[in-house]
Amino acid sequence: MKNRNGEDTKISPEDSFEEAEKVDSAMEELNGLRVELADCKDLLIRARAENENQRKRLNREVENARDFAIQNFASNLLAAKDSMEKGLDIAYMENDADKVSLIEGMSSALRLFNDAFKNNGVQEINPLGKKFDPEMHEALTINKTEKAEPNMVLSVFQNGYTLNGRLIRPARVEVSEGQ
Repeated sequence: MKNRNGEDTKISPEDSFEEAEKVDSAMEELNGLRVELADCKDLLIRARAENENQRKRLNREVENARDFAIQNFASNLLAAKDSMEKGLDIAYMENDADKVSLIEGMSSALRLFNDAFKNNGVQEINPLGKKFDPEMHEALTINKTEKAEPNMVLSVFQNGYTLNGRLIRPARVEVSEGQ
């Protein structure tokens, strides 16, 4: 046998036994690494599959949340709608429906609406007599008056609303003129 330099070398039986042991040891190590690699590949495939399943579940949950986000709110409004329909039915059945019954029916429906709003995080903004806040109010008119300080809300044309603290409609107001 020749070494790296091209010189002849003699191999003794002891050397060949040691070489064979090294080869066997290397083969065992190689086989162990192959098993470990196969296990790692299996873990990677399982992790990818789990990740994909989790992504699909999350997408389904987001879709359901989007589709049914207002379900509770809509359910609360149904009672108010039913109350208004009953009131109208009574008004149509009685040719001379008295105003008190209609007022009571509308008041009841309004109470149900307010309860539905409250239960779902909708709050009314009624800034009458308060300082004008351009982030929460929309000035429709400005009135010069000496009865109020400048930039005060004199009247409210339409109440505003927030949903869980986020403005969904500003209050539309009349404001006293600033100096």
